[in-house]
Amino acid sequence: MSNYLTRRRQFANPELSPDPSTYAGVQAAPYVAPALKLANTLTNNYVRQIDGIQNKAVISSFSSDTGVIQAASCDWADGDNMTLGERVLELTDLAVMEALCRGTLLPTWAGMTGARETMTAGNPEFVTFSMATVAGYAAQGVENGIWTGGMASGQKGFLSNDGVWDGDGYAASILGLATVTEQVVTANGFTAANILKTTGAFHEVYQKAVDTVPAILNKPDIAFYCNPKTAGNYMTALAISGSFQGVNMSGTNQGFESLQYLGIPIQVCQGMPADALILTYRENLVVGSNLNTDYTTAQYIDAWQFDGSDNIKIAMRFGCGVQVGVPADCVVGAYTAVIG
Repeated sequence: MSNYLTRRRQFANPELSPDPSTYAGVQAAPYVAPALKLANTLTNNYVRQIDGIQNKAVISSFSSDTGVIQAASCDWADGDNMTLGERVLELTDLAVMEALCRGTLLPTWAGMTGARETMTAGNPEFVTFSMATVAGYAAQGVENGIWTGGMASGQKGFLSNDGVWDGDGYAASILGLATVTEQVVTANGFTAANILKTTGAFHEVYQKAVDTVPAILNKPDIAFYCNPKTAGNYMTALAISGSFQGVNMSGTNQGFESLQYLGIPIQVCQGMPADALILTYRENLVVGSNLNTDYTTAQYIDAWQFDGSDNIKIAMRFGCGVQVGVPADCVVGAYTAVIG
């Protein structure tokens, strides 16, 4: 035991370096970007992403109810048929502040990298490993926050403002009750037994779009957005449909690399709440950040040198926000209890 402790202390105590490793602006991007961009929705490019925002950005959209073509004449006659819509995407300042014990982290790092015992906790490889580990967990929080908010007080997601998927949260979200097309889905519409039926969620939401906003069905980037539970029920229903042989006559002995409903891709987003479905187009859902600006910072601090602990501290500061270009071009489906 004494030999182990001696080796661990030799391994863990590098030469003192009072100045913490601080990265700002572009230099912080390699550390802050994973905290943002590893979010499932962003990694797969399911939404439009705008980086380099310092505080706010205007999301512009154009629409025309009557079209822009008119009878030709020799004079200039502005038809005034285009309507400019503007919505503001505002960033919420966010921070990651984590203290990690070297005694716990060093063996994990050594096992993954094959690091020699003579290497110390202050070497660049360990710094990168530590910050990447924290960034990976931060990305999970960003993924949830994009859809259900709650990363900070007042930070709204597409479907909720507080991290809870309920009627009040939905009403106060970016996709508020007053601005989107709602579809109350039959109580069992998200289950594997009913999701393929005309009372199922996908049919209900699709038909609502046909009846109310059919123009979005012609968008090249139109998609359904759902969470893994809904996607899982949909795949199960496909696999056991018919005489339990399913599509491709392979039953449950098959995998689905991609999903679609009537030719519309189904995007599976880990941060989406259960029993909710959105039908819109990619360009309409916008996620913004201040990545690559001077407002992003990342720090690695050897706290053990100063406070008697065995900790390193990692801090990241960045901004993130979401907005919808045209809320009326979104059809949101959920249970009566959720929407009501």
